[in-house]
Amino acid sequence: MEYAAASGAFWSHPELAALFADYLIRTHSIIRASVPLMETARARAQELAAHDDVAADLATYLAHHIREERHHDDWLLDDLETLGVAREQVLARMPSPTVAALVGSQYYWIRHYHPVALLGYIAVLEGTPPVAEHVEAVISETGLPRNAFRTILKHADLDPHHRDALNRALDAMPLTAEHAATIAVSGFSTLHLLGRSLTETVDNWTRSRG
Repeated sequence: MEYAAASGAFWSHPELAALFADYLIRTHSIIRASVPLMETARARAQELAAHDDVAADLATYLAHHIREERHHDDWLLDDLETLGVAREQVLARMPSPTVAALVGSQYYWIRHYHPVALLGYIAVLEGTPPVAEHVEAVISETGLPRNAFRTILKHADLDPHHRDALNRALDAMPLTAEHAATIAVSGFSTLHLLGRSLTETVDNWTRSRG
């Protein structure tokens, strides 16, 4: 799978310590959009809820999950400061076209198709949690400050619970085959673009080395 290959190439890269700040900046550009995306999807789901039971259930799920995800982007800014990257520098950097496509496709599907598509995106982001033991090994191997990994370690603990909550919500929704297909397309698109973003992190660093 493309994402698995890109992830493996990134995390096993011999110069991972040099790549890590750019990885966190890219991750921040994705995570900062999480709550706005969910708020948009919740608003659209509420518009549809009177005649759409899936939208009604989705609005309820998102109301809870929005509260869980607030300020995670701020955690990453704190971590980047540990690496000497100023918050202003992170916020001033234009997100890549790949990240814009990753997030922007969700906005399109929410507004112009059905907001249930966002569950495919969330399923990927919450469904592949960091493994604490692996993170500890990376900290040891790279020699980077432990505080630069605070957000990743928090998600190693939080994401399995969020994944399970999402699975329970999906099981309770009266999804049709069309809804399920929509979630699947969104999920596969998310995996593809996340993999591309990881590959770009490595490729950009390689080009910068001449």
